[in-house]
Amino acid sequence: MSAPAISPFVWAEYFETGFDDVDGQHHKLVDFINALAGRAISGTPIRPDELAHSLDGLSRYAAHHFATEEALMERAGLDPRHIGPHRKAHADFVAQVEAMRLTSDPTAVLPGLYNFVTSWLSFHILDTDQSMARQLRAVADGLVPEQAFAADQAQGRDPGSTALIAAVRSLLGLVADRNKELQNINSSLEARVAERTAALTAANRDLLATQQRLREADRLAVVGQLAAGVAHEINNPLGFITANLRTLHQYAKRLLALTEEAGRLAEAGGQGGAWQALRGDADIDYLAADLPGLFDECTGGLQRVGEIVQVLQGLASPGPLALAPVPMAPLLDAAVAATACSRQPGQVLQRDYAALPVVPANAALLGSALEALLHNAAQALDGAAGRIVLRAREHGDELVIEIEDNGCGMDEATRARIFEPFFTTRPVGQGRGLGLSSALRIVASHGGRIAVRSVPGRGSCFRICLPLDRTDRSD
Repeated sequence: MSAPAISPFVWAEYFETGFDDVDGQHHKLVDFINALAGRAISGTPIRPDELAHSLDGLSRYAAHHFATEEALMERAGLDPRHIGPHRKAHADFVAQVEAMRLTSDPTAVLPGLYNFVTSWLSFHILDTDQSMARQLRAVADGLVPEQAFAADQAQGRDPGSTALIAAVRSLLGLVADRNKELQNINSSLEARVAERTAALTAANRDLLATQQRLREADRLAVVGQLAAGVAHEINNPLGFITANLRTLHQYAKRLLALTEEAGRLAEAGGQGGAWQALRGDADIDYLAADLPGLFDECTGGLQRVGEIVQVLQGLASPGPLALAPVPMAPLLDAAVAATACSRQPGQVLQRDYAALPVVPANAALLGSALEALLHNAAQALDGAAGRIVLRAREHGDELVIEIEDNGCGMDEATRARIFEPFFTTRPVGQGRGLGLSSALRIVASHGGRIAVRSVPGRGSCFRICLPLDRTDRSD
């Protein structure tokens, strides 16, 4: 399979168990899932021989990987209560892969295969295998297997992570369901272009340009559908998790207050020493100091997820644009002012525009796209001194806006992916990868386009071209 256009899973520390052989094999499964997702996004049908090859590879992976894990567990003598269900999960994996071989219809197998491997990654590797690793480390540190098992079982599980994982599974299922329809649309478009090209040779260039725009519209529509699915799946669990967290916070405060009252009663009844011993064993002082910080971190994480959902909802259903004549110079000035905090000392922004024409646009949406590009330019300077140039001019029947920086620049591989949703070059936790994809969608909805040129180490330039008159244009 070809490399994926969108990778739903990016290898990160939370996949790692700390055992090199196991982690290396997990990494291969992540690559396999991303390749499946990439094939789904491309809309290209998978042939029966390709499907058979993928299932063969999955079987070989399972045989080697399961033998590695089971040998580790046996050598450490882990508790049978963990080894038994773990072995059964391995056997079930093999049985399901073999069941998929019984059908030769890829369209029937693929949706189930997407959900199956994603579920395995989410609920086995991120849960069962992490449990195994914790027990292996505990045994290595001196606990007996029964103690290691009990300690691991006492660890809580994060319901928010489970909800987000389910949303990703829904995402891949939606991709699989959309493939057949997209294939029909693309086939119809290609046939139409072929007929027009044969009949109207002189109009060939215009027809090819129209086909490209339609394909881009299809791609943006798929992104919108995927975003809608993720936002819907996350929103409901996010609401009850947030509400439950607030309730838990109140419960915790009441329980801590109760322990303080119990201490006073114990002192009054002459049992102060016993109470202090119990209080020390339970480490009440540490719990009281640590709980507020834990709740604050959880609340902050949920707020970040909520912000992502809002962006996804914007991608999913922008609706028909409410256009009005917008003076462009004030809009550019407002975008500069709104992004001032993203520029560090020593980073200079130069404006190269004067009187500009009025453009039919949605000022709020177009302003947010400009802000995303200015913010991206500031990030490209990576905290160092540098220059950002914002220039605009009228060129024919278009307004051309350029945002240029002399920052880190991009290689060709990075430049080819910058408009993909969730793609970011920033460290984990510092970027969501949605700003540029949202900007592209907004500009396209205005009948415009974005082009990029970049040289590693020398900087990048994003060029927006907007039509000055949309009377005869279609989105």
